[in-house]
Amino acid sequence: MRAEDVAAVVVAVVVPVLTATVAVFAVAWQDRQASRSQTGRRQRAFEDATRQVDFAVLWWDARQRLPGNQEELANASRVAQRWLDQAGALVVAAGPGTVDPPRRLSPTRLLLLYPFRYTAAKFIRASFLAALGVMAVTSVGVLSMALSTGTGADFGWSLTWLLLFALIALSLRFWAVSADAVRQP
Repeated sequence: MRAEDVAAVVVAVVVPVLTATVAVFAVAWQDRQASRSQTGRRQRAFEDATRQVDFAVLWWDARQRLPGNQEELANASRVAQRWLDQAGALVVAAGPGTVDPPRRLSPTRLLLLYPFRYTAAKFIRASFLAALGVMAVTSVGVLSMALSTGTGADFGWSLTWLLLFALIALSLRFWAVSADAVRQP
């Protein structure tokens, strides 16, 4: 076997492995970003609510020290209560403070073999699985071509198609996940 044939076999094996590795890292990154954004929204809501409560307390203390009648003080009390209620609503809207356990990276998640909610996402997932199938068949063809006849013009085109379907498969995978998640409440 010549050095060109060895290189061809290595390329034919590396492309699917590299595609799978990129998918694993991308799924892990998506999970991390989702967790960070959820935690960040909750943290910002608590910070805003704390600032509103601090302002309401300071404003109420200042209002009580000013001269005025009971009616003005009662109106100020209602305003301060409304601000405190708004701060409480911010915290409630942020949701519960439970931390979800980290999601496992499994073949089921990587290959999108879990139930989808929406038809468009299901169609994109089917296209993703078809692209994976074409990539697998092309990879086997490239390997057999490299082992039997050596490299040639057809071999270069086969590698090009393999890389193209690897990119298409990755794109369809992330499109399917985003299409299913876009409508979730």
